[in-house]
Amino acid sequence: MADFSKIKFNSLGFWIHQAFIEVLSEYICETFESIGVNTFSAGLQKIYGYCDFNRQGANVGMSNILFDNGITSVEDKTAMIDVLNQTKTLIASKGPELSIATLEAFESRKTDDYFKIPWSFPIKTQSLIATIDIIIQVLNGTWAYDDYSVRYTGFPNPTKMPEI
Repeated sequence: MADFSKIKFNSLGFWIHQAFIEVLSEYICETFESIGVNTFSAGLQKIYGYCDFNRQGANVGMSNILFDNGITSVEDKTAMIDVLNQTKTLIASKGPELSIATLEAFESRKTDDYFKIPWSFPIKTQSLIATIDIIIQVLNGTWAYDDYSVRYTGFPNPTKMPEI
């Protein structure tokens, strides 16, 4: 699945376009930073690092959030879910969608012009929030699908998969 990565934990997961991982990573990083990155375990600081590289565009072609490498205890999982819930609140505060101008501003902060992508469609914030809900299900071990590909409302969907 070119341009898609599988976000997983303990062998449960889902496929998502890497550009959406980068945008999600921006807001996850903002939440970590608002709490204080240094207040988290070394493992969760690794997850922050993955997200930071993603939002910078440094992981183009291999964007992912490696939860298996960062969550090593029940406490880590609980703290990560708390970060994700706070991230949902942050995203919801942005309104019903992230405009193309907002997405282009995000792209302009990437470390290298080579990593910047043009946006043709706004992202519905509900799609990002629904993705975080899926991540929480994956972390909790309640995600019931094996080969699921997340498709966002308003974006091309050639396989006619259900949209979130």
